[in-house]
Amino acid sequence: MSKSKGNVVNPDAYVNELGADTVRAYMMFLGPWEQGGEWFDTGISGVSRWLNRVWNNHAGRIRTEGCRIQAIKELERFTHQTIKKMTGDMDRLRLNTMIAGLMELTNYLHKVKESSNVSKEQWQKSVEALVIMIAPPRRIWRKNCGTVRA
Repeated sequence: MSKSKGNVVNPDAYVNELGADTVRAYMMFLGPWEQGGEWFDTGISGVSRWLNRVWNNHAGRIRTEGCRIQAIKELERFTHQTIKKMTGDMDRLRLNTMIAGLMELTNYLHKVKESSNVSKEQWQKSVEALVIMIAPPRRIWRKNCGTVRA
């Protein structure tokens, strides 16, 4: 969205319907931040579904019936790879690829939850990492992106 391209969209209706977090995540997901992007109504519902999926699927408990060491190691590795990718993407302000990486981790966590092969401790660590990456502390934004307005 930009005034020069003549495609300014007032986000108030979307914020009222879907929430500010959904609108922010969608704007970051549109494409490279510095290039701006075209606003298409169709994509925002996908971001809303993703955030709802994070909230609904990962907030609850996990069954740990057949805890397997290999599954625990795979979850830990996938989580750490995502953290590494997010750190690099944030340093370069590649917000669209950050959101895509978080969506991939969400999908992986959903599969892990269905399989019930990991320990509660590793599950909790991975979910906590996802939440921190979705809403990083202000000090991380300041370090990587400059001043953050309240």
